[in-house]
Amino acid sequence: MRIKIKDNILTIPDKLIKNIDLLDIETANAINTLIQKGERVISQKKKDTAKAALKIKMTKTKEKIQNAINLLKLQGKPINPYQISKLGGVSYSTARKYFKK
Repeated sequence: MRIKIKDNILTIPDKLIKNIDLLDIETANAINTLIQKGERVISQKKKDTAKAALKIKMTKTKEKIQNAINLLKLQGKPINPYQISKLGGVSYSTARKYFKK
């Protein structure tokens, strides 16, 4: 017999409950608590990974924009969000957002 877990609720087959009297409410609650703690840890790891990926992406975008600005300065062309987006390979709205900074 397997113990199934659905939506943070421990479901135990009736055959198992009838055959084993050792599983009481305290044991079921303890198992549920362990399951919920494990889900919180996994959830936090996903959030940390997402934050790290976003930080790397923002850093690369800033580097692209800075490189485009430097190249435009060397070429003597006007520096505006359109030129930055065209040369840096980023969207216009992203270039405009970072250009203000």
